[in-house]
Amino acid sequence: MNLAFLRDQRGSASIEFVILAIPLFIPLFLYMNTFSSASDDQERLRTLARESVRAFVTSANDGIAFEVSRSVIVEGGRLLGFENPESEIRSQIICSQSPCISPDSEIVITLSIPERSIQVSAIEYVTPWA
Repeated sequence: MNLAFLRDQRGSASIEFVILAIPLFIPLFLYMNTFSSASDDQERLRTLARESVRAFVTSANDGIAFEVSRSVIVEGGRLLGFENPESEIRSQIICSQSPCISPDSEIVITLSIPERSIQVSAIEYVTPWA
């Protein structure tokens, strides 16, 4: 009777599958977690870029615009979950005209997190009646 128990193969396929599948699925789960985190960071940064460029183009002049935009990046970054937006997020503002707050001027704000290789841009136009 004991030998019959040892010869019984029921359930062995399940055990073999588990033994082989677990080492294969662990890297897949790690990759999916990393991809999800990077995608989330990129979306939060994209939202921050849109809000900062909107704040820039609605400002009265260049001096105010640069400060308001930076404030939106810092405070908005904190609200969106970035730990230290002052040092973590780098910004670049490119204007198509000088001064930046001129009628029909195109403003491009590029935000990046170099440590995570994330970079996003947002474009907005100053109203023609500025």
